[in-house]
Amino acid sequence: MTEKQYPQLKEHILTEVLDNGLKVVLIPKNDYHKTFAVMTTPFGALDTRFQINDELPIDIPAGTAHFLEHKLFEKEHSDAFTRFGELGADANAFTNAYQTSYLFSTTQNLKPALEHLLDFVQNPYFSDQTIVKEQGIIGQEIQMYEDDANWAVYMGLLQLMYPNAPLAEDIAGTKASIAQITPALLYNIHRAFYQPKQTTLQLVGHFDPKSVLAIIQENQDKKTFENVTVQRFESTIAPPIKQAVVKKFDVSRPKIALGIRLPESGLTGQEATKFILVADILSDILFGEQTDWYQNLYNKGIIDTEFETSFDLLRRYQFVSFFSETTEYDKLTDAIEKQIANYRTVLAGQMTSFESLRRATLGEGIQRLNSLESIALRGDDVLFGTNLFDKIMLLKNLTYNDILDGAEKIYQNAQLQRFVLQK
Repeated sequence: MTEKQYPQLKEHILTEVLDNGLKVVLIPKNDYHKTFAVMTTPFGALDTRFQINDELPIDIPAGTAHFLEHKLFEKEHSDAFTRFGELGADANAFTNAYQTSYLFSTTQNLKPALEHLLDFVQNPYFSDQTIVKEQGIIGQEIQMYEDDANWAVYMGLLQLMYPNAPLAEDIAGTKASIAQITPALLYNIHRAFYQPKQTTLQLVGHFDPKSVLAIIQENQDKKTFENVTVQRFESTIAPPIKQAVVKKFDVSRPKIALGIRLPESGLTGQEATKFILVADILSDILFGEQTDWYQNLYNKGIIDTEFETSFDLLRRYQFVSFFSETTEYDKLTDAIEKQIANYRTVLAGQMTSFESLRRATLGEGIQRLNSLESIALRGDDVLFGTNLFDKIMLLKNLTYNDILDGAEKIYQNAQLQRFVLQK
């Protein structure tokens, strides 16, 4: 078992890779009563085609990762949620663009709950009958998202920036795409992406590391796994749709989304996480509530407290986005474009503002260390192999030159795209 120390944070992480490839990450915090466990595979909505060994490639319909997450809880004669409840554990799961995670938290019965997590994730059961039932349930969920204006404006922007790309597909898919899902497809995905060497099991909280590792090892020693080679096929990323789009939707006020699509960066590891931190602070310096830019637009009624910006770096995709609800979306678009055009002038002499934002962001990160769930889930572990502790240390060492360098990469040749929902 290897150990990584974070002396400034008084934290440490223990890591062990079992013989079957399962990566176990242990973060003991014995001042807590609760333990949080999460088992993750780096398989998500961006995965659209793969190959096992030398077999024929397999296409993955949109929504399949999310669908599999739902179905994995259901077994032939039981339901995994029910068993967690019997053990006094709270369980959940989620799927995003690049991962699927299964998790629980508990203050009791850690051994049986941990064994149950491993067992239900690693032993799938799919049938034609249960898939048809789930297609109806998820079909209703898809309809709910289609009726949500905030989701619709976000997806509309993604479809402008990345037309026909997996990122621009709803994570839940469409009714047509999930209708293509079969037991054979789900079993093959599980065979490829849920094998031990593809998954990570992380525990944070009150436990003895040696005892927990022994429980996991004993559980895995009872099982036999097929050793397969998996190849992912990347989708082609088409050029963006440059013209603005206005779509009719049942909204009381227009909702607007603007975005800047950036070239693929190729950043990995801590450099990628650092760039995300830089982009977030940069957005605050240019467009945050404390700026004259924001206050001027707010006082004129062009924006309100719903205005927000974000930056995403998801595998091959990286983009800046802006969201607002306003009747004055032409004026808002002009204001954002002018701020972007003048970014060098705006950033001049902003060292004090940067330091204030860096300290505030650092404080938020340190505050998250009080949450076991945040420690387990607020890092970039799956994407870049950096945890919450790494992010905090990167923030501590961030400089204003990092911000200026990031501004050149993001805004130097920025092209703004716009999507609007209105009656």
